[in-house]
Amino acid sequence: MYPVSFEADFQSEQNRATTFFRIILAIPWLIVAYVYEIVGAITVFIAWLVIVITGKYPEGLYNLNAGFVRYHVRVLAWVYLQTDEWPPFGISDDPSYPIRVEVPAREASQSRLKVFFRIILALPMLVVVYAVQYVHTFLGVIAWLTIVFRGYLPEGVNGAMTFCNSFYARLYGYLALLTDEYPPIGIEKGKAGGPTAAPAAPPVPPKL
Repeated sequence: MYPVSFEADFQSEQNRATTFFRIILAIPWLIVAYVYEIVGAITVFIAWLVIVITGKYPEGLYNLNAGFVRYHVRVLAWVYLQTDEWPPFGISDDPSYPIRVEVPAREASQSRLKVFFRIILALPMLVVVYAVQYVHTFLGVIAWLTIVFRGYLPEGVNGAMTFCNSFYARLYGYLALLTDEYPPIGIEKGKAGGPTAAPAAPPVPPKL
C-alpha cells in the first residue's frame, strides 16, 4: 500500500440545492485553499532545504504540510461532488469526515538525492495529472447533472472520482516530500468507498 492514501465513503443521495450552488458555496473554502497553497509553497521549500542538508524532515513542518495536503484533497472532493458534507476549514485529521487522506508517520531520515531532484522525478506525474484533471472535470459535470435532476450520485461515477482523488492525494503527498516512494496510478484495494461486494457463490457440485 502506498504511504499516502485516499478514502471516501459512498453517499448516493445528495442535496440538490447545495449541489446546484456548489461552486458559489465553495468560495470561502477556495479562498482558504489559496492561502494554504501560498503558505504551503514556502513551508515545502523550507522542508526541501532542511532535508537536502540534514536528511531529516522537521516534525512541525511535516505535520503542517501533511495538513495542507489533507485540506486540499478534502475540498477538491467536496467541490467535485463526491460528498455532500461541508468540509472543515482546519488541516487536522478528521476520521468522522467522509473524505479522508491518510499520511504516513514521519520517517527518521529521507533520501537527500530523491528530495533534491523531486520536481524532475515528478515530471511524468505532472504530465499525467493534466489528463486526470480533464477526466475529473467530465465526471464532475456528470455528477452535477445527475444529482440536480435525479438526486443521487451514480456509484460508477463515485468510483471514478475515487481514482482521480487517489491520484491527487499521492501526487500532492509526494510533492510535499511526505514520502520518497514514487506514486503509482490506481486505487488501493478496499479504498473505493463503495458498498462491500457480496461473497462469491459456492461452487455447484458435479452431477452424478
